[in-house]
Amino acid sequence: MQQAPDERPPHGAALWAAVLSASESMPGKLRAIAAFAVEDPSEFIRMTSREICARLGTSEPTLIRFCRNLGFAGLAEFRIELALALAAQSAGLAVHPQAADRRLANPEAKRRIARVAMGLLDDDRAVLIDNGSTVEMVADFLGQGEDHPPMTIMTSGLVVAQHAMRSGRHKVMLTGGVIRPSTGSLTGRLAESSLAGMNFDSFIMGADSIDPDGGLSTYSEDEAHVTRAMVDASARVIVLADHTKFRASRLHRICGLSRIKILITDRKPGNEICAALEAAGVRLIVADDPAADPKEKA
Repeated sequence: MQQAPDERPPHGAALWAAVLSASESMPGKLRAIAAFAVEDPSEFIRMTSREICARLGTSEPTLIRFCRNLGFAGLAEFRIELALALAAQSAGLAVHPQAADRRLANPEAKRRIARVAMGLLDDDRAVLIDNGSTVEMVADFLGQGEDHPPMTIMTSGLVVAQHAMRSGRHKVMLTGGVIRPSTGSLTGRLAESSLAGMNFDSFIMGADSIDPDGGLSTYSEDEAHVTRAMVDASARVIVLADHTKFRASRLHRICGLSRIKILITDRKPGNEICAALEAAGVRLIVADDPAADPKEKA
């Protein structure tokens, strides 16, 4: 049942059905991995690969082979989609994808996206940065480099703040709020209220889902509230999203496409989303396009 390399891995209900089928049809140890994902998906998502292997008496190569049989590059990508599939099935079953898995998924594509984003910030002096694996790379570049003038950076992400303050050149602020352990993000009314009355040049935003009809959305209600407040506090919204984020809407809407100024991704999306972006006045930049100049029309 292994997919062809150019096929998109299953997601949502299709992924859940594929895992259920695998728990009955795959060979021995692969079937045991699928059965564990079905019987206790929360633990499967939270445990390390070594812990899963120790529990099932299998090896990490076998675990990776199971994920690839379902069309995924590895465990991180599979567990992210499994968490989102659970959230789509029932809010009560929702398990947030782990930050470690997000950082392991498509790292080179995310790095290219982050580098393009850096080229758009030359004139900014006050920037909001979201929480997430791709925007963490932007903060890492800002924290390491000496090229960008000192700026004020405010974020809801603990790792983003750590990266941004590394050089000692930037003034870094946290939104405040309650820490979500799985993501290292700050949420809650304190985070929202801290943004009230503030004005930033740009908001560097991540995304769980970009849909032509639903716009940008996320599986987490409290994170959606904070992200909306960050959008409202910014003159320009720059969204960083690799190709896996072009999917059906999540439960909690953040904003429509028309609120976005620039979208940076690693692959050109399908015709439907391209048409929707153009209609909304969003500038699309594909990070692997060598002809793309991030500063043009910024």
